[in-house]
Amino acid sequence: MPRHRAPKRRSFRVVAALLLVTVAASGAVAALALSGNGAILGIVDSDGPSAAESPCARTLTVVTASSFQPVLAGLAGPLESGEDCVHLDVTVADGRAAAAQVGELGADVWIPDDTSWVGGADSLAIAEEPAGGSGTVVATSPIYMITDDSTAGQIEQAGGGWRALADLVTSDSGVRMAVRDPGGSGDGLVAVGAVAEAVWIDEGMDASAEALMTALPSTRTVPSHAIPEENGEVGLVAEYALIPLLAGGGGSAAATVRDATLLAGSDYSVVMRYTWLPTVEAVEDPALNEPLERVLSALTGEESDDALAEAGLRRPDGGPPPGASERLPEASAAPLDVLGAHSVDHVFAAWYPEDRRSDVLVVIDVSGSMSAVAPGSDAPLIDVVRSGTRELAEILPDDSELALWEFGSLLDPPRDYRTLLARGPLEAAQRQRLDGALGALAVSETGTGLYDTVLAAYVTARDGHREGTPNHVVIFTDGRNEDDPGSISADQLAAGLADAQDPQRPVQLLLITFGPDPEVDVLESAVEPVEGAVNPLTTADEVRSVFIHVAAGGVHH
Repeated sequence: MPRHRAPKRRSFRVVAALLLVTVAASGAVAALALSGNGAILGIVDSDGPSAAESPCARTLTVVTASSFQPVLAGLAGPLESGEDCVHLDVTVADGRAAAAQVGELGADVWIPDDTSWVGGADSLAIAEEPAGGSGTVVATSPIYMITDDSTAGQIEQAGGGWRALADLVTSDSGVRMAVRDPGGSGDGLVAVGAVAEAVWIDEGMDASAEALMTALPSTRTVPSHAIPEENGEVGLVAEYALIPLLAGGGGSAAATVRDATLLAGSDYSVVMRYTWLPTVEAVEDPALNEPLERVLSALTGEESDDALAEAGLRRPDGGPPPGASERLPEASAAPLDVLGAHSVDHVFAAWYPEDRRSDVLVVIDVSGSMSAVAPGSDAPLIDVVRSGTRELAEILPDDSELALWEFGSLLDPPRDYRTLLARGPLEAAQRQRLDGALGALAVSETGTGLYDTVLAAYVTARDGHREGTPNHVVIFTDGRNEDDPGSISADQLAAGLADAQDPQRPVQLLLITFGPDPEVDVLESAVEPVEGAVNPLTTADEVRSVFIHVAAGGVHH
């Protein structure tokens, strides 16, 4: 006999409501909830039968995005009828807050407004594909660039795509962006992520992180749809939001959109993917097998046609909803892939200083090779690294902690390293001490002493681990262990790192090599036991990018 769940909450409500607004005309109640970033979670009519009031005995508990809630509301009536009926108990939560709500409410299914949210939901036990239909995209909504004719011409002249927008916003072109808060909705996360991904594909993840940090000062972030306010601004807006504005809606936003130029992007299409994500517990519950199948079938079949059209959403791989304006440009370019977890980290670290909170030990080679002029610069390599370290510190918030070492063979006998700045919170006094320490950096006629220093830095960072704070060691070197009497070998370094590793006190280790003949293969093998990364650079510009990347998302390889 099927197990019947007791009702856990009213249908179609907003979680953690902070403000209730009475709508006198209908007597309905709307609820407004805010995320931890202050972003709107959603506004939704809380009228509707509770599980206790429903004639249907089977209930499926769903957490979904506010832009998808109308689809479930449109299906609620049909799903309540028949022998295979299912009552939907729906909670609306958008953005970063949604995953927590799924866990706290014990929901059976999560339908976020993009698949990329899963990357930040490690605490959730989402069923693996294809169990219970997990991973099925049930609807999509492209994102367009909305701007004035002149700015659209600049974008098209630069290539017409998302990479062109990235280049314009990160230069002195005068082009700016408007985006929805990326922590509060898929509209914002996917749009901002697309700008970064276009750079990542061409130039790699360091350049992508730098592009986001550079674009932020030229970007206006808003809690709702990012309609441009003036010439030169490019709003990144989802199709579902544009459809009612193009259909003759009133107000200044509708007038702006109707007068604007809409671009889909010539290099990539950018698409929000509404995704069916049942939990492991739900999939393993025999009583929920049929309700899960029934609701997913309704969402993917003709039964939901009208509800999707009403919400302004497309079917996967489908065209615009029936009746949508012909002014919507064709999104014909290949779609960008779903944002990976590290790409999402980049977006949040760029937009929210608290996401950059890290503890960093910066270790700088001062052997003779560091006096060479860095390619692409008129400055010695030591000056380029000094500048990159300053910029890293500027990006990190005050509750980060930073230490600075210099190293060279027997620089501080019997050690190969010397502490220039003891670790401490990056408050004003520590930042002042850092300036003094960086000013004291000077090249010495000494060997490198690399292997001993790497091991010592790793152990020091491990011992200083703070629970819940990313812990980095960033070593800048010419990439060779040479002229260092008594040095351990690469194999001994690997063994020492393996012995030092503590899963309860993780350290992210990055070696940045800059020189004509770095021993990249040797170094990669040596740091492999702790999943360290080796990043060989060739130009001065790359030095700045990699230091920014450390702050904006951490070390990944």
